[in-house]
Amino acid sequence: MESRVNYTQVGLFVVISTIILIIGGVWLSVGVYSTDYTTYAVHMHESVSGLSVRAPVKYNGVDVGYVKSMDLRTGRPDEVTLLLDIKSQTPVSVETRAILESQGLTGIAFMELTGGSPHSKPLQRRRGEPYPVISSSPSLYFRLDAALDDLTTNLNNISDGLTAVLNEENAKAIHATLANIESVSKTLNDNTSVFSHIMKNTDITMSNAATASEKLPQVMSSIESGARSVKTLTSQLADAGTQADRVLRGMHTSVQTLNDQLLPGAVNTLGDFQSLISNLNTVSQDLVQNPSVLIRGKTPPPLGPGEK
Repeated sequence: MESRVNYTQVGLFVVISTIILIIGGVWLSVGVYSTDYTTYAVHMHESVSGLSVRAPVKYNGVDVGYVKSMDLRTGRPDEVTLLLDIKSQTPVSVETRAILESQGLTGIAFMELTGGSPHSKPLQRRRGEPYPVISSSPSLYFRLDAALDDLTTNLNNISDGLTAVLNEENAKAIHATLANIESVSKTLNDNTSVFSHIMKNTDITMSNAATASEKLPQVMSSIESGARSVKTLTSQLADAGTQADRVLRGMHTSVQTLNDQLLPGAVNTLGDFQSLISNLNTVSQDLVQNPSVLIRGKTPPPLGPGEK
């Protein structure tokens, strides 16, 4: 008995399966729940060779988006403008920097976002810019290339300088200098014992200087003590001079007073005393000649002519 196959059911099953496969493929490729992206711009000041559209964008090594487009910046052909589609929940802040990196030995380039802290302000679009602009930093290769260029320039400058210095005249001078150095070295070698003696004497001198340095505080203390004694003596001499000056002024005043007041009186007194002595001398002579003078007194002189 042969089985009967319903081709209509088979065809319907194939169509439904095909539709399911198509929907599954779309779901797997796009996703039922779409991811929200925010577009940012980056202005690169170096070559972006090796970077392509749809290249990954990573934040500290984690995939957060992709390169949307690449083009020369309008009006600035030395810069490249990149548009990056980055997941909206990515913490892009004003401190975030975009760096061109290369992955391993394959040389596949991608954009690396670094920097920023939890307290940094979110990056906002500035006036006149269609998208928020992430600041760029030079890549490792760009820094190495710049360093190599600087090194090459410096080496060329050194080479030119050496070429200018090592001419024939300077070469002769260098040769003479080396000969002099060799002569000095030989002289030093021949006088090693002399230098050893000098070094020994220098060591003794330094030892004596160290000993003197240890005693220096005591000497300074003695000097300070002597200085204080001299200062005290000077002060005492100054006081004695002041007192002597006062005594001399007092003596001058006393002598002036003696000269102005006592001496005239003494002179008058001496005159009176001399008159008294003279009178006493006269009286004594009268007594010697006529002792009766003490009883009868002195005889009056005889009357002159015409006196009664």
